[in-house]
Amino acid sequence: MKRLLFYLIAILGCGLAIYTFVYDRPLLPDLTQGEKALPEAQTTRVRVALSDWTENLEVKNAISHYNKTNPDQIEIVVMNLATDAYDDTLNMLMTSGQGPDVFSVDNAWLATYVNKGYLANLSADLDAGWLLRFPVWARKYASGPLFKGGIYFMPSSIDTVRLIYNKQLFRTAGLDPEQPPLTFAALEQAALQISRAGALVNKYGFALPAGDSRASLQAGLELSNTYSGYYLYDYRSGRYDLSVYAPWLQMVREMKQQGSLYPGETLLKLSSALRQFADGNIGMMYVTSKDYVKLQEYMPKDDWGVALPPAAELSRRGAGALMMVPQAPLVVNSAAQSREAAVKVWRFLQSKEFLGMLYQQALALPVTDGIMDKPGASRGLRHFREFYPTAAESIYPLSPQIMDQYDPNTVSMEPRYSGDGPRMQLYLRIIAGDIPLDQGLGSESERLNQMLDIAATGYSFRREEYIYPQFDPRAPLVGESLQSRSDSGRE
Repeated sequence: MKRLLFYLIAILGCGLAIYTFVYDRPLLPDLTQGEKALPEAQTTRVRVALSDWTENLEVKNAISHYNKTNPDQIEIVVMNLATDAYDDTLNMLMTSGQGPDVFSVDNAWLATYVNKGYLANLSADLDAGWLLRFPVWARKYASGPLFKGGIYFMPSSIDTVRLIYNKQLFRTAGLDPEQPPLTFAALEQAALQISRAGALVNKYGFALPAGDSRASLQAGLELSNTYSGYYLYDYRSGRYDLSVYAPWLQMVREMKQQGSLYPGETLLKLSSALRQFADGNIGMMYVTSKDYVKLQEYMPKDDWGVALPPAAELSRRGAGALMMVPQAPLVVNSAAQSREAAVKVWRFLQSKEFLGMLYQQALALPVTDGIMDKPGASRGLRHFREFYPTAAESIYPLSPQIMDQYDPNTVSMEPRYSGDGPRMQLYLRIIAGDIPLDQGLGSESERLNQMLDIAATGYSFRREEYIYPQFDPRAPLVGESLQSRSDSGRE
């Protein structure tokens, strides 16, 4: 027994010696002959936040391809910020020093972010040839006096607003499907006829998805009314006057009373309204170019048309350029961990290839490189061409961004993009009949102007930057602000 135990111990000892000899030495000779191994290239991560597009498969594929193929070892990490809370979340991240490296920012916040030093000045990173890809208005917009002589962004795509209408419901109601309404009165009458013709099958003439107030009321009310020469901010006087919206609100209120407005407008979400339109249950509604993709996903079963928004009256049609809005521009965080990598990502997201992909997916109307002019680029997107900007449209100068801290009735941590909230709620209360039209618009105009006056007592807001004495609504970008005239000595 002892001899057997001895043999077992000997065998185990030999096995251990062999294992140590084989595995405790390199399998191949050291070819570096004592030289240190080179460290692997380090990946630079760039955090990106986008207010749109992030859920689109082609966008994900483009970013993934960039991560795998760019020679700079850069990895784009997309931050998941909820669309409906994007502005508030972004503001909180920026004030806490945790903001993304590259991100899209609402146009209304651009001047504020520049004043606070949040954005990197890209002037030294952009050569003249690269800038020439953009139209004159875009370069002028980006280098305006509000941005302190720097270039912090370049508007690369725009959103347009249109009235869409169901041609089959027009025919059923005895309306000409090739003659969309040109005035508020014609819109109201068409909505009434459609609703009466479809009363037994729950068809409605008009939908206002006010559950997404910024998507509906700002587009359908505030943007579309510029075609009649009406806007809530008077660029000549530098004051707010919401009374110009009385005709439109009166029209919608009458639709609601007549039963031609799709019910539950206060809670109706844009996606639900688009689905109902696609199903043939809604005759007309306002949408923007970025809503086109969602509508196509729902596959409209009836033939439908696209038209410029109706005007208050025929005499007001074209009294102002129809406002189109640059999609939230991309910027670089001044506190980005790697400025060089962040700028490279910023340029990639505005490259001809990336913008061309967005256009082919009907996610954007790019303004660079003649992308929209290429034949066949938007094959299969027949109606999308009807959202292209026309000679009747223009962007407008920035109007003041009113924040909660300027409201004497509100206590709020800065900054929050809630200045639009009371205005949107007011519109809904007027439509519901809860508040007299003139009284409500007058009170809100007074509140906004009071906030302007308070803001003007501070150091970061200069009223003269937002006043254009020669402003022409038909050519919104032609005039100069008081501040520009003063700086050039022409006042």
